[in-house]
Amino acid sequence: MDHNTDFLKNYRRRMVRTAIVSSACFGLAVGAGAGFLTAFLSWLFSYNGVWLAVGIALGAALLAGILIYFLRLRPTPQDVVRKVDSMGLEERTVTMMELRGDESPMAKIQRGDAGRKLGSVTAQQVKKFFPLFTVGAGGIAVMCVLLAACVGMTTVTGLTSAGVLPDPGIVAPERESFVTVSYLVEEGGMIEGEEEQILSAGENATPVVAVAEDGWIFVRWSDGGKTTQRTDYAVTADLVVTAIFEEIDEDGEGEEDGSMSDDVEGDYDQNAPEADENDGAGNSGDAGDGGEGDGDGSTGEGSGQGSGGQEGEGNGDGQGEGAGGGWTDNNQIIDGSTDYRDVFETYYDLMLDILENGGTLPPELIEFIERYFGSL
Repeated sequence: MDHNTDFLKNYRRRMVRTAIVSSACFGLAVGAGAGFLTAFLSWLFSYNGVWLAVGIALGAALLAGILIYFLRLRPTPQDVVRKVDSMGLEERTVTMMELRGDESPMAKIQRGDAGRKLGSVTAQQVKKFFPLFTVGAGGIAVMCVLLAACVGMTTVTGLTSAGVLPDPGIVAPERESFVTVSYLVEEGGMIEGEEEQILSAGENATPVVAVAEDGWIFVRWSDGGKTTQRTDYAVTADLVVTAIFEEIDEDGEGEEDGSMSDDVEGDYDQNAPEADENDGAGNSGDAGDGGEGDGDGSTGEGSGQGSGGQEGEGNGDGQGEGAGGGWTDNNQIIDGSTDYRDVFETYYDLMLDILENGGTLPPELIEFIERYFGSL
């Protein structure tokens, strides 16, 4: 009985090897088909899916081979004895397996007869009935075609992605467009925030701030922006802007393109009237003297006529031919009544003190200086 059982183990090992080879062939065919399909779709949609196709092909081949072996081709003991009986044993092996453990005379005689018959099996019979390959010529041909198609399509996809072969342009997905936003500084300051930003078209840029160095003052952005902080919204095209700064001279004054006068010291407007009193000047010699305005506002209201005009007071306009001169609220700041020049010296001394101590001018002081020079 043990001897006969050893024979059956040998036959079972042969059947297992055959099942493994067959499962591998079927798995390769399935994996090649999956790889070809993946590579083809990648090529069609202009996607670099070379390694994706290779990975799917290997994974599908391994999974399909394992499933086919365990679910379909793995030999059972019944499969082994039936296969052995097909070599001309006329179900002696099946009967022997059914009577195993039976020690009756008839069972012993049957096992002995089956053993003798097994011993008479030749090597040629074993090779014929237990071949290594059971896959037919048609199956092998299909497997080879699928493997060739997979390798070829994967190669085409890789060459197309590398630009060697032209893109098919059959089904090209819409690709997201990007824009670049750049905030630059030539000299005199720095950008606080993300200077180089890559955005999706239509996206908002993150805020940035132009910060002046010591001895410099922010003037404007190259696109006309006046505030130091900026946020660009819904950017649809590449954007490059530069923060422009001016160097403050020894007197604490900034110059833009050399247009600011260097002689601004005591009287900042050579033609402006005095702050406390404005005298009218008669333009017609015979009409008398013009009215004199002695308030802090515009020209006097009085008008000189005949030999002498009367003196006007308040914020009116000089009437008549000898009109009194004056100045308007456009030269005033803060609360509409305080003049630039009344407070400029205080602001100017504060600015010099900050710069001499290496500090940074506060925004409100910078705004005052800019507004003052803009009013001249």
